[in-house]
Amino acid sequence: MFQLTKHFTCVLLCCFSVAVLAQSKEELQDKKEKLQNEIKLTNDLLNEAKKEKNNSINTLSTLNRKIAARNEMISTLGIEIGLYAKRIQQLEQEVFIKEESIIKKQSELQSLKEEYAKLVYHAYHNRGAYDRLAFIFSADSFHQAYKRIKYFQQYSQFRQQQVKLIEEKEAELETELLSLKQNKAMLLVEKNQKTNALGNTEIEKQQLDSERGEQQSLVNDLVKQENELKAELKTKEQQAKVLDAQIRKIIEEEIRKAKEAAASTGTPSFSMTPEQKELAENFTTNKGTLPWPVERGVITERFGKQKHPVLTGIETYNNGIKITTEKGASARAIFDGSISRILNIPGAGKAIIVSHGDYFSVYNNLSDVFVTAGQSIKTKQEIGLISTNSSTNETITELQIWKGNKKLNPAQWLYRAY
Repeated sequence: MFQLTKHFTCVLLCCFSVAVLAQSKEELQDKKEKLQNEIKLTNDLLNEAKKEKNNSINTLSTLNRKIAARNEMISTLGIEIGLYAKRIQQLEQEVFIKEESIIKKQSELQSLKEEYAKLVYHAYHNRGAYDRLAFIFSADSFHQAYKRIKYFQQYSQFRQQQVKLIEEKEAELETELLSLKQNKAMLLVEKNQKTNALGNTEIEKQQLDSERGEQQSLVNDLVKQENELKAELKTKEQQAKVLDAQIRKIIEEEIRKAKEAAASTGTPSFSMTPEQKELAENFTTNKGTLPWPVERGVITERFGKQKHPVLTGIETYNNGIKITTEKGASARAIFDGSISRILNIPGAGKAIIVSHGDYFSVYNNLSDVFVTAGQSIKTKQEIGLISTNSSTNETITELQIWKGNKKLNPAQWLYRAY
């Protein structure tokens, strides 16, 4: 009983292991596909920058993002290769066990056939019905004659059982041989996939080396533009301060209106309507799964304090994230809400503030808007056209998320592609 339980446990663990491996392979394949899409997008954006001969900080950031995705791809391929190696080891062990089992079954079948051949040979030499009757009637007593009759009956049954046993063993052996064939085919597939993954890893590494060379060359070119970069940084900081001040003012006004509305109903503090409260709760629940504000894009500037990628000792601070996308792309709402305000930022285009209860999302650097203040909007609804810089030909939007007057990291709220 213990051996049976132990065998069942081993089979169960093996099946579980295979299921986990299959699931992991599917997850890795999905991750690889998404990384390939990001690499393709960054590559398209970089090719566009090359056409425009545009060596900008954003081009460097896009290239850095491509290198990061490439590194992630190499890491993912490494995990995949490890899974293939583990699966190959399991299959090789299964093939070995099956081959041993087949050899044993073939030996058993051979023994059964030899025994049956002896029975047939003996039956052939004692085939005459007269001889059998003579043997029975020559018995010394009725009891002895009865025993001889039973002997012939049992002998016949034994021969039939032997035939049945041989057929069963042959069927088992055929099943084992088919299973062995399937395992060997699977083993060959896994080995080929591992070889392909190793080859792809080498290709990715070669491309990574090339991209790192491009990165260093671009950094060297940008270092020579130190004065221009500092002037550009100063302009961006001034625009960010203007936008920040306007957003704060609008949010404070929203809070003040809510307090006044609450006070009129006898509630002394900031209170949302039931609809706003439900909207805010849903927004919170969807953290990490919100759609991107563009259909295709890559984050080229992160939230918060960041080291300048070229200027030594200089740090920047972003109130949101900058997303580089394709020319002609539209900004999309990341969640249901209503348009609080549409702003004009000198030198930085238009911005839209969307209210989601006590959360606010901000979409900056738009050349045109498709909505009006007070309008209710739905998730993924296009709300404006993202501006394309006429001198650099870059299309960049900024997304900010606020809760009350507190800035949040948008990257933590958006769906992560991998």
